Amino acid sequence: MCWCIHIKVNIMKIYINPLTVNSIKVLLLCNALKITPEFEEIALNKREQRSEKFLALNPDGKVPVLQVGEVVLTESNAILQYLANIHNSSLWPVDFSAQAKVLRLLFWQSNYFNAGLSPLAHRKVVMPFWGFATQELGVEQMAKFHQAVSALEAQLKESTFVATESISIADISFAAFFIFAEKAEMPLGQYPNTQAWLKTLAIQPWFSKTKAYLDHILTK
Repeated sequence: MCWCIHIKVNIMKIYINPLTVNSIKVLLLCNALKITPEFEEIALNKREQRSEKFLALNPDGKVPVLQVGEVVLTESNAILQYLANIHNSSLWPVDFSAQAKVLRLLFWQSNYFNAGLSPLAHRKVVMPFWGFATQELGVEQMAKFHQAVSALEAQLKESTFVATESISIADISFAAFFIFAEKAEMPLGQYPNTQAWLKTLAIQPWFSKTKAYLDHILTK
């Protein structure tokens, strides 16, 4: 007699738009973890994020969204922590003190840093790719940019990487904002710590693989 055991395997699916910074965070981490979830692209320029199907997953109408079985998780930094944790990655430190440092930087990034950095690459790289006119940033927005990068520069005086002395999901989260730094002509010349940090990340296989993928999209 044959006893067959049927095990339900939950497929990990992630809804993204690969050119947006919060989705880039997830792409970077998936490449770092060497995992290949099922990705579904949501065309924000076609307002697919406002479809009934997508709003049922995330009423805020934002990407990324992670779905594994009955688990639906929004907010990019929460997704980073979840993925790194379930894969037992050193990118999510074991030490509670280090975890607290990572979380502190992620909370700060999602508010203050995001407002300073996101508009530059979005307006000068992503929007033109979608067919919209390039938008130059005004004096006030550029001031926010420099305030945010200055704060990161000061943080990088304290540690080799953003939160601790080794690469963590905090570095991945922050790195996503700079992946189009050259194309967006980000003025980083006065920030040597930030430049050194970016050079270290740029040689990581997961960073170069993600960047090559995004550059390929932009050439289509």
